[in-house]
Amino acid sequence: MAVSIANLTSGNDTDGGSSSTTASVTPSANKLQLLTVVSRTGITANPNQPTISGNGLTWVAINSVVYDTTSSSRKRITVFRAMGASPSAGAITIDFATQNQTHVLWVLDECTGMDTTGTNGSGAIVQSATNYNDTAQQSTITVTLAAFSD
Repeated sequence: MAVSIANLTSGNDTDGGSSSTTASVTPSANKLQLLTVVSRTGITANPNQPTISGNGLTWVAINSVVYDTTSSSRKRITVFRAMGASPSAGAITIDFATQNQTHVLWVLDECTGMDTTGTNGSGAIVQSATNYNDTAQQSTITVTLAAFSD
């Protein structure tokens, strides 16, 4: 089975609020939704990990990394997954629990040809890994994954 990816929406918000809303989207039934969110605060505190709601889906954080922690404008990138038998059309809300963000950007991709077993798309995500050194400038990043079972 071939895997394909279609972008449903992408955008940004620079109003400085504690939540952002995407354009209205219509996710397909039983297709993996991957939402990547990058946020930045204008303070030295780490950005809160956002929570996601919308489309009648349960959004689960796969991985979240805070970076640029040596600056006064810290950043976070978080990837979420969701999948459901009957998602609804509508906007997605990205919420930072009352912590204002100076910049938020997002990309929502719908993946076809993925494993549809598991809850909320868990069967399609075998593992995640990060390898980021926040104190050194890196020209390449190597991420080591464990051996796959099949």
